[in-house]
Amino acid sequence: MLSAAVKGYTVGLLNTKMEISVETVTKAPRTLPFKVGSRLLARNTAVNMAGQIIPLVVGVATMSYVIRHLGPDRFGLLSIAWLVVGYFTLLDFGIGPATTKFVAELLGKGEIERLPALVWTALLTQTGFGVVAGLLFAAGTPVLTDHLLKIPPYLRSEAHWVFLILAVSLPIGMASGTFQGVLCASQRFDLVNVISIPTMMLYYLLPAAVLALGFGLRAIVLSLVLSRLVAFGGYILFSLRLYPVIGRVVTYHRSLVRSLLGFGSWFTASSLVLGIHLYADRFLIGILSSVAAVGFYTPPFMIASKMTILPGSLTAALFPAFSTSQGRGDGEWIRNAMIRSIKYILLIVGAVALALAFFARPILTLWVGARFAAEGTTVLQILAMGVLLSSLALVPYNLLQGIGRPDLPAKFYLLEVPIHLGFLWFLTTRYGLPGAALAWAIRMGLDLVLHIVAACRLTKISPRVLVGTDLQRTITSLVALTLGFSVLWSLSHALLTHVLGALLLAAGFSLGAWRFVLDLEERGQVRQWLKRRQAVV
Repeated sequence: MLSAAVKGYTVGLLNTKMEISVETVTKAPRTLPFKVGSRLLARNTAVNMAGQIIPLVVGVATMSYVIRHLGPDRFGLLSIAWLVVGYFTLLDFGIGPATTKFVAELLGKGEIERLPALVWTALLTQTGFGVVAGLLFAAGTPVLTDHLLKIPPYLRSEAHWVFLILAVSLPIGMASGTFQGVLCASQRFDLVNVISIPTMMLYYLLPAAVLALGFGLRAIVLSLVLSRLVAFGGYILFSLRLYPVIGRVVTYHRSLVRSLLGFGSWFTASSLVLGIHLYADRFLIGILSSVAAVGFYTPPFMIASKMTILPGSLTAALFPAFSTSQGRGDGEWIRNAMIRSIKYILLIVGAVALALAFFARPILTLWVGARFAAEGTTVLQILAMGVLLSSLALVPYNLLQGIGRPDLPAKFYLLEVPIHLGFLWFLTTRYGLPGAALAWAIRMGLDLVLHIVAACRLTKISPRVLVGTDLQRTITSLVALTLGFSVLWSLSHALLTHVLGALLLAAGFSLGAWRFVLDLEERGQVRQWLKRRQAVV
């Protein structure tokens, strides 16, 4: 019921349309009709969700096998290695987002002949940054493996090779952002996910396959790097088929580098500081405790982070809508979209967070075993609440980016660094893994407040309007669901009873949301969406 409501909301959110095809782009005059449309928004949201859910299903099926065969030490090492790579890929100085923006502008103007200079300049620049990042990563490997991280002596040689292989992959990962940006600028999220879905599936399948064949950690990392290379080739192929003109001329313009870096500078600042927030907990756990502790912390974090599938998919589709509406001067639409998006995310992700906290132990036990469940149950319960806060913050974050204020998120992230690290050090040393999770959740609460306040001031949304009847009813429904889970827990500790009781609570919650949270317009949009689906079937 609630998922249908979200789909109905995205269908009915906007009134104008925007359709881009290969034919209209390649045959465009000097200008193109480039209007945000409800169908495109709904399609992109659905496609982005599929791009995350399908690999997630594969990951759930394979990750327990990988963790059990690698063990906590090697799995923790693999987790840290990917964190380091993820942070170093942020050193593209915002070239990827800048490519998306400027390609979209050229498409809007119908200036297709200018694409080669922009795309190849971006590609060569990103590749150069990737080579530099790879060299820095390789040079820092001995410090990481021998001094900074508490890696057991028998694993240090293997850790050296893992980090060096990943260093070689950095130019590939960065360069992929250019051609992926071309597809995103064209609103071709379908093509992006045609590549990303198999790639993410391989991210989970290849480690299991390599272990089943009798190979170790180095072979796993090498296979994942090769899958990245294949994905890079896929982005190039689709981009060149969409715009053949790109492949006709390879050129490089220094003046475009300045423009790309000028736009991407705030994205870079946000990404670099955000990387500290995203990876600090696991790095500090590895420093203060052990890589095995990182292995125990990672499964709860992976589970909780998947709660962002819906809000991430929705806000990714809303970002260009906010930008277009800002260009039209349609402040009323921006305000309504922000309020409705927060309402839907709070309603759906809040219910999921409560259910995840309630079933944290059996979920971890079934997935990765009783030992990981004993260490990670409280961690998962805390992280679930933190991810709810971070999901809500995605709405004002994308709004600020869309209205041309990317500097504010970067400043907020920078302000939060000493606060987050201080809480992280204090709580981790005293309470271990739950303390690290609590520090992360506290930071997400602060982040949400800062983004909400800034977005409300810039869009002139009063607190009374934001916390209106709809949001109050949403919060009331979540409080009722919380009480229901509490009563269920106090009556019985049997898993079957919990499952049956949770299904009844979910049905009651959905019915209550339909009757008291959704307004007449929203219920009508859901009914229209269901009728269209029935007609298709």
